[in-house]
Amino acid sequence: MKKLILLSLLTVSSLMAGKLTVIQGTVQAHTEVFGDSTINPKTNAISSHLTMNENIESIRGSIDVGISKLKSDNEERDEHMVEAIESKKYPSSTFTFNTVAKTSKGYDISGILDFHGVKKPLTVHADIKEDTKSLSIKGKASFLLSSYNIKPIKMLFLTVRDRIDLKINIQFKKR
Repeated sequence: MKKLILLSLLTVSSLMAGKLTVIQGTVQAHTEVFGDSTINPKTNAISSHLTMNENIESIRGSIDVGISKLKSDNEERDEHMVEAIESKKYPSSTFTFNTVAKTSKGYDISGILDFHGVKKPLTVHADIKEDTKSLSIKGKASFLLSSYNIKPIKMLFLTVRDRIDLKINIQFKKR
């Protein structure tokens, strides 16, 4: 009997979960070339598989980002980037939400980043705003390319910094 009640509650709660559909957004992957300039490729190729129940902390699911769609202000450099991160072989990256926790400065979204065929924990520090029809996430996170089995990227005689600083800005429609 207890199993039946628990199963019923889980079924009802999953039916009450609302989908979060991307209205618009960008993900920027900032890095630098030592001795040269900054590199800020970004993409708006984002899809959501997120749901939310009664509050922000209940957000679960994943977001896919089109890595092969990253573009900067320099097409030639973009070609080197596409080759270095093997975006033809790994055209997208997925961030799966594990927990969303309120902090004194906003929210910490802890999850797993699946990038370049490697899955590693990542925490996004975010500002999340909600109203009756929409939700927005503006967040930041950093990771090392070498942690995802990407060899140091060289362009001519310059080396690209190993660290990527993500800037996330996505607006969702609540359904």
